[in-house]
Amino acid sequence: MPDFKPLIVSSQAMYELLVQPNFADIVLGTEKIPGALGEFTVMDDVSSKRRIIDIIGNRNIFKRRDASCNIEFTPLAKGSSRVIETDPIYGATLQCDNEFYQGCLEDFRSQSQKFRDFIMVFFEKAIKVDLDSNAYFGDITRSDDPACLWSWNIFDGIFKKYAKYISNGTIPAAQVSAIPSGAITPAQAFQTLQWLVDNRNVILKSLPVTEQAIYVSGDLYYGYWKYLQNIGGAYNIGLYTNGLPKLAIDGIEIVLEPTWLPVMTSLNGGNNANAAILTIRGNFLFATDKTYGDGPYLNEALSVWYSLDDRVWKYYMCMRAGTEIALPEHSVIAMTAIS
Repeated sequence: MPDFKPLIVSSQAMYELLVQPNFADIVLGTEKIPGALGEFTVMDDVSSKRRIIDIIGNRNIFKRRDASCNIEFTPLAKGSSRVIETDPIYGATLQCDNEFYQGCLEDFRSQSQKFRDFIMVFFEKAIKVDLDSNAYFGDITRSDDPACLWSWNIFDGIFKKYAKYISNGTIPAAQVSAIPSGAITPAQAFQTLQWLVDNRNVILKSLPVTEQAIYVSGDLYYGYWKYLQNIGGAYNIGLYTNGLPKLAIDGIEIVLEPTWLPVMTSLNGGNNANAAILTIRGNFLFATDKTYGDGPYLNEALSVWYSLDDRVWKYYMCMRAGTEIALPEHSVIAMTAIS
């Protein structure tokens, strides 16, 4: 007999099994490749809002010793005036066997358990993709995607936060540039990346290059790769084991963000749209609450059960989510305008 007991996953377990791995690096062979959200700093205890810690920290702690025993202690970590907030969100779907096992699938009705497992895998993948698209492009004032491909209005993402900091002058105009719509040539890709490097502020220029990164969409990434190939063998391109090129400019690593190009292109009416951000590694923040849950004891984050009333399988998950930028002023941005 099949097991119809509900699957209940606690808030802590759901965070560890489904949410946190999305923000971990992918290890292939001996190489570590940032995932789509692998460069975010995760704050997992934000039940509503929390003050952000300055990720650079204080400097200038030396004092001259005088003829006394008084010691002045200077804090190294300091709180920012900015806060990060989380919003409650959820995802839900259902599977009706009478609708699913029709036509050519009717012969598979006896293997419903196997297909039910597939639905769970699809549900998990949808959650991961929606986290990615909203973490970067979320805007709660935006309309739904008419093509129903992307989720981009569930919680506010990094690009909306950047738009705010550009508008209020936190990020100087000299650190912002436009990328036209359409195809990008290899030379244009190089020029865009070089512009980012040349227009860093004094603090960014003072940091080790290993503490900086350039996050780019696909056209810029592969355009720059082609540029390096075109200029000849003096530039050695190291490859990961899966063939993804490991690129850098002036010693600063270039990180491919695979969802940027398709999502931005959809937001740009189907015309190619691109973006590149040079900033401090770990500057993007994602907040959640790993204790948040639903259910009778408010501690259930993922549930799968069979509804005898509706005669369907139901899948449900809930969490809190929000994004912020720790130090937006230490960013250089080039991007195509999107709605």
